[in-house]
Amino acid sequence: MPPHPTLYLRRGVFDRLGLYDTSYRIAADYDAMLRYLVRGNLRLAYVPRVFVNMRMGGESNRSVAKMVQKSREDYRAIRTHGVGGVGTLALKNLGKIRQFL
Repeated sequence: MPPHPTLYLRRGVFDRLGLYDTSYRIAADYDAMLRYLVRGNLRLAYVPRVFVNMRMGGESNRSVAKMVQKSREDYRAIRTHGVGGVGTLALKNLGKIRQFL
């Protein structure tokens, strides 16, 4: 999954598949990216260049309660878009551990 600040899409993708689902309080970006990547029939390209440097923090890491809420919302998005279940969520969260080291 690409980091959300570096996913660039044409306007037609948003017109076809919609914008962020605001029923997600924290994981609206993750839900939208899954929707675009699963249903969008997109042609993707990897550009091996740094476009954005992000600092740690943000709403999803503010507290343990927010991390739990984000995991619940991530799981909901994963199930909604048919890309797995608990295992997918576990791998997603395990992949983020190095951010905290």
